[in-house]
Amino acid sequence: MYYAVFDANNFYVSCERVVNPKLQGIPVVVANPGGIILARSEEAKALGIQMAAPLFQIQELLEEQGVVVIPTHFSLYGDISQRIVTIIREEFPFVEEYSIDESFVFFPAKGAVTEFEARCCRVRDKIKQWTGIPVSVGIAATKTLAKVAVKRAKKLPHGVSVLDDKEVPEVLPHIPVGDVWGIGRALRKKLLAYGISTAGELAAVDPISFRKKFSVTLAYTIQELQGKSCFHGRQVPKPAQSILCSESYRQAITTRSEVEKKLFALCHRAGQQLRQHQEVAGAMGLFLQGNRFKRTGVMLGVQQHTTFVPATAYTPTFTKFVSDVLPQVMSEGDEVKRAGVYLFDLTPENSKQLAFFPSKMMSGDQSLKEQKAMMAIDAITRKWGKKRSFFLTIAI
Repeated sequence: MYYAVFDANNFYVSCERVVNPKLQGIPVVVANPGGIILARSEEAKALGIQMAAPLFQIQELLEEQGVVVIPTHFSLYGDISQRIVTIIREEFPFVEEYSIDESFVFFPAKGAVTEFEARCCRVRDKIKQWTGIPVSVGIAATKTLAKVAVKRAKKLPHGVSVLDDKEVPEVLPHIPVGDVWGIGRALRKKLLAYGISTAGELAAVDPISFRKKFSVTLAYTIQELQGKSCFHGRQVPKPAQSILCSESYRQAITTRSEVEKKLFALCHRAGQQLRQHQEVAGAMGLFLQGNRFKRTGVMLGVQQHTTFVPATAYTPTFTKFVSDVLPQVMSEGDEVKRAGVYLFDLTPENSKQLAFFPSKMMSGDQSLKEQKAMMAIDAITRKWGKKRSFFLTIAI
Protein backbone atom coordinates (compact mmCIF):
# COMPACT_ATOMS: atom_id res chain seq x y z
CA MET A 1 0.00 0.00 0.00
CA TYR A 2 1.09 3.57 -0.65
CA TYR A 3 0.27 7.09 0.38
CA ALA A 4 0.58 10.26 -1.67
CA VAL A 5 0.41 13.84 -0.48
CA PHE A 6 -0.69 16.58 -2.89
CA ASP A 7 0.91 19.85 -1.74
CA ALA A 8 0.12 23.11 -3.54
CA ASN A 9 3.28 25.17 -4.06
CA ASN A 10 3.29 28.55 -2.28
CA PHE A 11 -0.47 28.20 -2.22
CA TYR A 12 -1.62 31.70 -1.24
CA VAL A 13 0.77 33.32 -3.72
CA SER A 14 -0.24 30.86 -6.45
CA CYS A 15 -3.93 31.74 -5.89
CA GLU A 16 -3.16 35.45 -6.21
CA ARG A 17 -1.28 34.80 -9.44
CA VAL A 18 -4.26 32.94 -10.88
CA VAL A 19 -6.47 36.01 -10.56
CA ASN A 20 -3.66 38.44 -11.41
CA PRO A 21 -1.21 36.96 -13.97
CA LYS A 22 0.91 40.15 -13.83
CA LEU A 23 2.35 38.80 -10.57
CA GLN A 24 4.09 35.95 -12.41
CA GLY A 25 7.89 36.06 -12.25
CA ILE A 26 8.17 38.83 -9.65
CA PRO A 27 8.72 38.61 -5.86
CA VAL A 28 5.38 38.42 -4.04
CA VAL A 29 4.44 37.96 -0.40
CA VAL A 30 1.01 37.52 1.19
CA ALA A 31 0.56 39.10 4.61
CA ASN A 32 -2.26 39.03 7.15
CA PRO A 33 -3.89 42.20 8.58
CA GLY A 34 -1.36 42.16 11.42
CA GLY A 35 1.49 42.57 8.94
CA ILE A 36 2.88 39.02 9.25
CA ILE A 37 4.05 37.22 6.11
CA LEU A 38 2.08 34.02 5.51
CA ALA A 39 3.31 33.02 2.05
CA ARG A 40 6.21 33.82 -0.28
CA SER A 41 6.89 33.27 -3.94
CA GLU A 42 10.12 31.54 -4.96
CA GLU A 43 11.48 34.95 -6.02
CA ALA A 44 10.77 36.33 -2.54
CA LYS A 45 12.42 33.32 -0.89
CA ALA A 46 15.54 33.94 -2.99
CA LEU A 47 15.77 37.43 -1.46
CA GLY A 48 16.03 35.89 2.01
CA ILE A 49 12.53 36.88 3.15
CA GLN A 50 11.51 34.56 5.99
CA MET A 51 8.12 33.09 6.76
CA ALA A 52 6.22 34.89 9.56
CA ALA A 53 8.49 37.94 9.26
CA PRO A 54 6.82 41.22 10.31
CA LEU A 55 6.51 43.64 7.39
CA PHE A 56 7.78 46.63 9.36
CA GLN A 57 11.10 44.89 10.00
CA ILE A 58 11.84 44.32 6.31
CA GLN A 59 10.08 47.35 4.82
CA GLU A 60 13.31 48.72 3.35
CA LEU A 61 14.15 45.42 1.67
CA LEU A 62 10.65 45.14 0.22
CA GLU A 63 10.87 48.61 -1.31
CA GLU A 64 14.40 48.16 -2.66
CA GLN A 65 13.62 44.84 -4.33
CA GLY A 66 10.16 45.79 -5.57
CA VAL A 67 8.41 43.06 -3.62
CA VAL A 68 4.63 43.12 -4.05
CA VAL A 69 2.74 42.78 -0.76
CA ILE A 70 -0.80 41.39 -1.01
CA PRO A 71 -3.39 41.08 1.78
CA THR A 72 -5.01 37.72 2.46
CA HIS A 73 -8.15 36.67 0.57
CA PHE A 74 -9.21 33.53 2.40
CA SER A 75 -12.49 33.20 0.51
CA LEU A 76 -10.47 32.89 -2.71
CA TYR A 77 -8.07 30.36 -1.18
CA GLY A 78 -10.90 28.26 0.22
CA ASP A 79 -12.71 28.25 -3.11
CA ILE A 80 -9.64 27.12 -5.08
CA SER A 81 -8.78 24.55 -2.41
CA GLN A 82 -12.19 22.92 -2.80
CA ARG A 83 -11.76 22.81 -6.58
CA ILE A 84 -8.42 21.02 -6.17
CA VAL A 85 -9.93 18.48 -3.74
CA THR A 86 -12.82 17.86 -6.14
CA ILE A 87 -10.37 17.05 -8.94
CA ILE A 88 -8.42 14.67 -6.69
CA ARG A 89 -11.62 12.90 -5.56
CA GLU A 90 -12.58 12.25 -9.19
CA GLU A 91 -9.51 10.01 -9.50
CA PHE A 92 -9.06 8.59 -5.99
CA PRO A 93 -11.79 7.27 -3.67
CA PHE A 94 -9.79 7.63 -0.43
CA VAL A 95 -8.87 11.29 0.12
CA GLU A 96 -8.11 13.05 3.41
CA GLU A 97 -8.08 16.86 3.41
CA TYR A 98 -5.21 17.61 5.75
CA SER A 99 -5.11 21.39 5.33
CA ILE A 100 -6.17 24.08 2.89
CA ASP A 101 -3.22 23.28 0.59
CA GLU A 102 -2.55 19.60 1.33
CA SER A 103 -4.45 16.37 0.83
CA PHE A 104 -3.46 12.75 1.44
CA VAL A 105 -4.44 9.96 -0.93
CA PHE A 106 -4.41 6.28 0.03
CA PHE A 107 -3.78 3.59 -2.60
CA PRO A 108 -4.43 0.10 -1.18
CA ALA A 109 -2.99 -1.94 -4.08
CA LYS A 110 0.34 -3.67 -3.54
CA GLY A 111 3.24 -3.69 -5.98
CA ALA A 112 1.64 -1.12 -8.30
CA VAL A 113 3.53 2.05 -7.44
CA THR A 114 4.14 2.82 -11.15
CA GLU A 115 0.39 2.84 -11.77
CA PHE A 116 -0.14 5.00 -8.68
CA GLU A 117 2.57 7.42 -9.82
CA ALA A 118 1.04 7.67 -13.29
CA ARG A 119 -2.38 8.48 -11.81
CA CYS A 120 -0.86 11.11 -9.50
CA CYS A 121 0.93 12.72 -12.45
CA ARG A 122 -2.31 12.79 -14.40
CA VAL A 123 -4.16 14.46 -11.51
CA ARG A 124 -1.34 16.94 -10.95
CA ASP A 125 -1.46 18.01 -14.61
CA LYS A 126 -5.24 18.28 -14.45
CA ILE A 127 -5.08 20.51 -11.37
CA LYS A 128 -2.61 22.81 -13.12
CA GLN A 129 -4.73 22.95 -16.28
CA TRP A 130 -8.08 23.49 -14.55
CA THR A 131 -7.09 25.77 -11.66
CA GLY A 132 -3.68 27.17 -12.59
CA ILE A 133 -2.18 26.02 -9.27
CA PRO A 134 1.19 24.17 -9.37
CA VAL A 135 1.13 21.09 -7.14
CA SER A 136 3.90 18.77 -5.94
CA VAL A 137 3.26 15.12 -5.12
CA GLY A 138 5.19 12.85 -2.78
CA ILE A 139 4.60 9.09 -2.79
CA ALA A 140 5.80 6.58 -0.16
CA ALA A 141 4.73 3.68 2.04
CA THR A 142 3.63 5.93 4.94
CA LYS A 143 2.30 9.45 5.40
CA THR A 144 5.47 10.66 7.14
CA LEU A 145 7.69 9.33 4.34
CA ALA A 146 5.32 10.84 1.76
CA LYS A 147 5.90 14.23 3.41
CA VAL A 148 9.63 13.63 3.00
CA ALA A 149 9.10 12.74 -0.66
CA VAL A 150 7.03 15.85 -1.41
CA LYS A 151 9.86 18.12 -0.24
CA ARG A 152 12.08 16.44 -2.81
CA ALA A 153 9.33 16.72 -5.43
CA LYS A 154 9.24 20.51 -5.05
CA LYS A 155 12.81 20.61 -6.41
CA LEU A 156 12.04 18.42 -9.44
CA PRO A 157 10.78 19.87 -12.75
CA HIS A 158 7.95 17.33 -13.09
CA GLY A 159 6.92 17.80 -9.43
CA VAL A 160 6.38 14.12 -8.50
CA SER A 161 8.70 12.04 -6.33
CA VAL A 162 8.47 8.38 -5.27
CA LEU A 163 10.43 7.41 -2.17
CA ASP A 164 10.79 3.62 -2.28
CA ASP A 165 12.00 1.40 0.56
CA LYS A 166 15.54 1.12 -0.84
CA GLU A 167 16.03 4.89 -0.91
CA VAL A 168 14.80 5.58 2.63
CA PRO A 169 18.10 4.70 4.46
CA GLU A 170 20.00 6.97 2.04
CA VAL A 171 17.60 9.93 2.24
CA LEU A 172 16.73 10.16 5.95
CA PRO A 173 20.28 10.95 7.26
CA HIS A 174 20.24 14.17 5.21
CA ILE A 175 16.96 15.48 6.71
CA PRO A 176 17.12 17.58 9.91
CA VAL A 177 14.94 16.09 12.62
CA GLY A 178 13.02 19.36 12.89
CA ASP A 179 11.85 18.93 9.28
CA VAL A 180 10.11 15.63 10.02
CA TRP A 181 6.32 15.85 9.86
CA GLY A 182 4.94 16.32 13.38
CA ILE A 183 8.22 17.38 15.03
CA GLY A 184 7.73 20.90 16.44
CA ARG A 185 10.25 23.29 17.97
CA ALA A 186 9.88 22.07 21.55
CA LEU A 187 10.17 18.39 20.60
CA ARG A 188 13.11 19.16 18.31
CA LYS A 189 15.05 20.66 21.24
CA LYS A 190 14.37 17.59 23.38
CA LEU A 191 15.50 15.25 20.62
CA LEU A 192 18.68 17.26 20.08
CA ALA A 193 19.40 16.88 23.80
CA TYR A 194 19.24 13.11 23.25
CA GLY A 195 21.76 13.41 20.43
CA ILE A 196 19.20 12.96 17.64
CA SER A 197 19.66 15.58 14.94
CA THR A 198 18.50 13.83 11.74
CA ALA A 199 15.54 11.79 10.58
CA GLY A 200 17.89 8.86 10.04
CA GLU A 201 18.96 8.89 13.68
CA LEU A 202 15.33 9.13 14.80
CA ALA A 203 14.37 6.16 12.60
CA ALA A 204 17.12 4.07 14.24
CA VAL A 205 15.80 4.31 17.82
CA ASP A 206 13.43 1.92 19.55
CA PRO A 207 9.85 3.32 19.30
CA ILE A 208 8.74 1.51 22.46
CA SER A 209 11.38 3.16 24.67
CA PHE A 210 10.68 6.57 23.16
CA ARG A 211 6.97 6.08 23.72
CA LYS A 212 7.69 5.89 27.45
CA LYS A 213 10.02 8.90 27.38
CA PHE A 214 7.93 11.13 25.09
CA SER A 215 4.55 10.14 23.65
CA VAL A 216 2.71 7.56 21.60
CA THR A 217 2.58 10.04 18.70
CA LEU A 218 6.38 10.20 18.51
CA ALA A 219 6.50 6.39 18.65
CA TYR A 220 4.15 6.29 15.67
CA THR A 221 6.34 8.81 13.82
CA ILE A 222 9.41 6.61 14.38
CA GLN A 223 7.56 3.58 13.06
CA GLU A 224 6.39 5.56 10.05
CA LEU A 225 10.01 6.49 9.27
CA GLN A 226 10.80 2.77 9.52
CA GLY A 227 8.16 2.05 6.87
CA LYS A 228 5.25 0.90 9.05
CA SER A 229 2.03 2.85 8.49
CA CYS A 230 0.51 4.14 11.74
CA PHE A 231 -1.29 7.36 10.76
CA HIS A 232 -4.10 5.81 8.76
CA GLY A 233 -6.40 7.86 6.57
CA ARG A 234 -9.49 9.31 8.21
CA GLN A 235 -12.38 8.39 5.94
CA VAL A 236 -15.09 10.11 8.04
CA PRO A 237 -14.31 13.74 8.98
CA LYS A 238 -14.46 14.54 12.66
CA PRO A 239 -17.67 16.49 13.36
CA ALA A 240 -17.08 20.20 13.75
CA GLN A 241 -18.02 21.93 17.00
CA SER A 242 -18.41 25.30 15.29
CA ILE A 243 -17.68 26.91 11.94
CA LEU A 244 -16.11 30.35 11.51
CA CYS A 245 -15.74 32.14 8.18
CA SER A 246 -14.15 35.57 8.22
CA GLU A 247 -12.04 37.83 6.06
CA SER A 248 -10.05 41.05 6.37
CA TYR A 249 -9.91 43.94 3.93
CA ARG A 250 -6.92 46.02 2.94
CA GLN A 251 -9.15 49.04 2.38
CA ALA A 252 -11.93 49.69 4.87
CA ILE A 253 -15.47 49.17 3.57
CA THR A 254 -17.81 52.02 4.45
CA THR A 255 -21.06 51.14 2.65
CA ARG A 256 -23.62 48.83 4.20
CA SER A 257 -24.57 47.22 0.89
CA GLU A 258 -20.98 46.19 0.22
CA VAL A 259 -20.59 44.74 3.72
CA GLU A 260 -23.84 42.84 3.21
CA LYS A 261 -22.47 41.26 0.02
CA LYS A 262 -19.32 40.20 1.85
CA LEU A 263 -21.33 38.66 4.68
CA PHE A 264 -23.60 36.85 2.19
CA ALA A 265 -20.52 35.28 0.60
CA LEU A 266 -19.28 34.21 4.04
CA CYS A 267 -22.69 32.70 4.80
CA HIS A 268 -22.42 30.72 1.58
CA ARG A 269 -19.01 29.34 2.59
CA ALA A 270 -20.12 28.52 6.12
CA GLY A 271 -23.28 26.80 4.90
CA GLN A 272 -21.34 24.72 2.41
CA GLN A 273 -18.89 23.58 5.09
CA LEU A 274 -21.81 22.75 7.38
CA ARG A 275 -23.44 20.55 4.76
CA GLN A 276 -20.15 18.85 3.96
CA HIS A 277 -20.02 17.76 7.60
CA GLN A 278 -23.68 16.66 7.29
CA GLU A 279 -24.60 18.87 10.23
CA VAL A 280 -27.11 21.59 11.03
CA ALA A 281 -26.66 24.76 13.08
CA GLY A 282 -28.82 25.69 16.03
CA ALA A 283 -27.34 29.17 16.34
CA MET A 284 -25.46 31.77 14.33
CA GLY A 285 -23.58 35.00 14.91
CA LEU A 286 -21.89 37.75 12.95
CA PHE A 287 -19.23 40.29 13.85
CA LEU A 288 -17.79 43.46 12.36
CA GLN A 289 -14.50 45.05 13.33
CA GLY A 290 -13.06 48.42 12.40
CA ASN A 291 -9.46 49.57 12.03
CA ARG A 292 -7.74 48.77 15.33
CA PHE A 293 -4.71 50.83 14.30
CA LYS A 294 -6.70 54.02 13.74
CA ARG A 295 -5.69 56.63 16.28
CA THR A 296 -8.70 58.92 15.95
CA GLY A 297 -12.41 58.30 16.22
CA VAL A 298 -14.29 55.34 17.62
CA MET A 299 -13.43 51.89 16.30
CA LEU A 300 -16.37 49.78 15.14
CA GLY A 301 -16.72 46.54 17.06
CA VAL A 302 -20.07 44.74 17.09
CA GLN A 303 -21.32 41.20 17.49
CA GLN A 304 -24.82 39.72 17.22
CA HIS A 305 -26.20 36.20 17.34
CA THR A 306 -29.48 34.31 17.03
CA THR A 307 -30.88 30.79 17.40
CA PHE A 308 -32.74 28.58 14.91
CA VAL A 309 -35.65 26.25 15.73
CA PRO A 310 -35.35 23.77 14.23
CA ALA A 311 -31.62 23.72 13.49
CA THR A 312 -30.83 24.31 9.82
CA ALA A 313 -28.21 24.18 7.09
CA TYR A 314 -30.22 26.37 4.69
CA THR A 315 -28.03 29.26 3.52
CA PRO A 316 -30.89 31.74 2.84
CA THR A 317 -31.83 31.43 6.52
CA PHE A 318 -28.33 32.64 7.39
CA THR A 319 -28.41 35.50 4.85
CA LYS A 320 -31.83 36.62 6.14
CA PHE A 321 -30.35 36.99 9.62
CA VAL A 322 -27.60 39.15 8.12
CA SER A 323 -30.13 41.33 6.27
CA ASP A 324 -32.23 41.81 9.41
CA VAL A 325 -29.37 42.58 11.79
CA LEU A 326 -26.93 44.59 9.69
CA PRO A 327 -28.95 47.87 9.68
CA GLN A 328 -29.07 47.67 13.48
CA VAL A 329 -25.32 47.33 14.00
CA MET A 330 -23.80 49.35 11.13
CA SER A 331 -24.42 52.87 9.91
CA GLU A 332 -23.40 54.23 6.53
CA GLY A 333 -19.84 55.52 6.79
CA ASP A 334 -18.70 53.09 9.49
CA GLU A 335 -15.32 51.61 8.58
CA VAL A 336 -15.23 47.80 8.43
CA LYS A 337 -11.81 46.16 8.18
CA ARG A 338 -12.83 42.65 9.21
CA ALA A 339 -16.11 40.76 9.05
CA GLY A 340 -17.22 37.23 9.78
CA VAL A 341 -20.04 34.82 10.47
CA TYR A 342 -19.96 31.81 12.75
CA LEU A 343 -22.26 28.82 13.18
CA PHE A 344 -22.45 26.95 16.47
CA ASP A 345 -24.62 24.57 18.47
CA LEU A 346 -24.00 22.05 15.66
CA THR A 347 -25.67 18.62 15.59
CA PRO A 348 -25.68 15.79 13.01
CA GLU A 349 -28.30 16.39 10.34
CA ASN A 350 -29.91 12.98 10.86
CA SER A 351 -30.46 13.58 14.58
CA LYS A 352 -31.64 17.19 14.68
CA GLN A 353 -34.50 18.02 17.04
CA LEU A 354 -37.66 19.22 15.30
CA ALA A 355 -39.94 21.97 16.57
CA PHE A 356 -42.74 20.84 18.92
CA PHE A 357 -45.31 22.92 17.01
CA PRO A 358 -43.98 23.06 13.46
CA SER A 359 -45.23 25.86 11.27
CA LYS A 360 -46.09 25.60 7.60
CA MET A 361 -42.63 26.92 6.69
CA MET A 362 -41.08 24.09 8.76
CA SER A 363 -43.04 21.28 7.08
CA GLY A 364 -41.35 18.17 5.72
CA ASP A 365 -42.00 19.21 2.10
CA GLN A 366 -40.43 22.60 2.70
CA SER A 367 -37.41 21.01 4.38
CA LEU A 368 -36.95 18.64 1.45
CA LYS A 369 -37.14 21.53 -1.03
CA GLU A 370 -34.49 23.44 0.93
CA GLN A 371 -32.24 20.38 1.02
CA LYS A 372 -32.53 19.84 -2.75
CA ALA A 373 -31.86 23.52 -3.42
CA MET A 374 -28.69 23.46 -1.31
CA MET A 375 -27.51 20.23 -2.97
CA ALA A 376 -27.89 21.88 -6.38
CA ILE A 377 -26.05 25.05 -5.32
CA ASP A 378 -23.22 23.05 -3.73
CA ALA A 379 -22.86 21.02 -6.92
CA ILE A 380 -22.63 24.23 -8.98
CA THR A 381 -20.09 25.69 -6.55
CA ARG A 382 -17.87 22.60 -6.65
CA LYS A 383 -17.82 22.56 -10.43
CA TRP A 384 -17.80 26.25 -11.38
CA GLY A 385 -16.73 28.15 -8.25
CA LYS A 386 -18.59 30.28 -5.73
CA LYS A 387 -19.14 33.27 -8.05
CA ARG A 388 -21.39 31.15 -10.28
CA SER A 389 -23.76 30.37 -7.41
CA PHE A 390 -23.48 33.56 -5.39
CA PHE A 391 -26.54 35.16 -6.99
CA LEU A 392 -28.61 32.09 -6.05
CA THR A 393 -27.60 32.52 -2.43
CA ILE A 394 -29.12 36.00 -2.45
CA ALA A 395 -32.16 35.35 -4.62
CA ILE A 396 -33.65 32.27 -2.95
